[in-house]
Amino acid sequence: MFREFSQDSDAPVTRFEQMLKTNQVYFFDAVEFETIIQFYIDTGEINLAKKALKMGINQHPIHTDLLLLKSELHILDGSHDEATQLLALIEELDPNNQEIYIQKATISSKNKKNKLAIEYLYKSLEFSDEPEEVWCLLAMEYMVLEDYSKAKEYFQRCIESDPSDYQVLYNLLYCLEYLEEPLEAIAILNTVLEQNPYNEIAWLESGKQQLHLGKKEAALSAFEFAIFSEDRFTGAYIEKGKLLQEMGRLNEAIEHFEIALQLDDPSAFIFVKIASCHEILGNDQLALQFYKKGINEDPTNEKAWTGIVDFYLQRQDPNKANYYCQKALQINENYVSYWKRSALLNKELKHYTEAEIAFKNTIEIGNYELDIWTAWLDTLIFLNEWEKVAIIGQQAKEFYPEDTTIDFRLAGAAFKQGKTIEMDYFLQNIRLQKESLPQALKELFPQMAKLI
Repeated sequence: MFREFSQDSDAPVTRFEQMLKTNQVYFFDAVEFETIIQFYIDTGEINLAKKALKMGINQHPIHTDLLLLKSELHILDGSHDEATQLLALIEELDPNNQEIYIQKATISSKNKKNKLAIEYLYKSLEFSDEPEEVWCLLAMEYMVLEDYSKAKEYFQRCIESDPSDYQVLYNLLYCLEYLEEPLEAIAILNTVLEQNPYNEIAWLESGKQQLHLGKKEAALSAFEFAIFSEDRFTGAYIEKGKLLQEMGRLNEAIEHFEIALQLDDPSAFIFVKIASCHEILGNDQLALQFYKKGINEDPTNEKAWTGIVDFYLQRQDPNKANYYCQKALQINENYVSYWKRSALLNKELKHYTEAEIAFKNTIEIGNYELDIWTAWLDTLIFLNEWEKVAIIGQQAKEFYPEDTTIDFRLAGAAFKQGKTIEMDYFLQNIRLQKESLPQALKELFPQMAKLI
């Protein structure tokens, strides 16, 4: 469907679309074809761009800029060989055209030849009167190579040229964060703010950098200036709310989170932040209400589920905690924190078979904490699974070879199986460590504990 243009009936795109409607052939000069083709590339209407390009080259067969647009379309199609061959022809016609080398760099970058891409970009700078685009491309290539110092250098040139380019600013700050240079980041942001004191993005990022330095009051002021500069800036309300919560100013934090909710779409993240504030304040019903809002808004939000599980754990209600933990696992069975909580809860509830499965999954997903290994071993002990205790205990020793509590459990398993030599071996390990064992652990095998 062709768009209707109410103004400027002689505009190239308008005339081109009128031509297509009437099946007539109009003449356009090469610059007009460039305008038409670039318009369709920018709007993602590639078929129309190709149609305009074909007509343009028919009317202007050796026009360099039209050939470059043809090469660009080849690159968009992934036809890199065709683009490369065409660029070689264009280079013979116009060897000083910087766009040739930018496109060669693009092809190299797409083929993961980033160092070659950088060489082409430096070549393009030799012919560029406005190098900002090339600086940005160079910086991005250096980021891919994880050369953040060089990336920083070129992003910094870009931001000095155009302080309002937020994407460049974010990328520059990313480099400085990786290089652990918060003071330089603040200096750059101050330069941006000198040119535009009401740049809310710069104030927000300045606040984040102040937090890296541990300067909470300075960060708070920066977030306030961000809000003053743009009173509908959701991100600033959220960051200020998070900081107020960290500072213990919970009611103020809730107020800022609620403003953020009013300004933007509902967010599980914000619901959970409000819930945690109410929980600390002792507003249990409100805390539960907002945890549930977080779950309803985004059932995959892990913090909402762990928040409500931990809420009931802290109130010594393991049954309700386990109920929500199992619901969370139904949604995401690959989240290790759910399995860990499920394992510990089932163990506390004496659901040892379910606990044993949950401990196994916790370890398999990647949680190798000592407490998880020992709790799993204790669960197997309660189930009288002595061979399994021996197997799992040996696995645990690979992670904690000097831990005497694992040795004691292994000794107990050997004791129960009548393997006195193995039992003596593990007890000897405990004696060599000269560490006292917890009384609760000794009570698992009181007869054996006397042998230490």
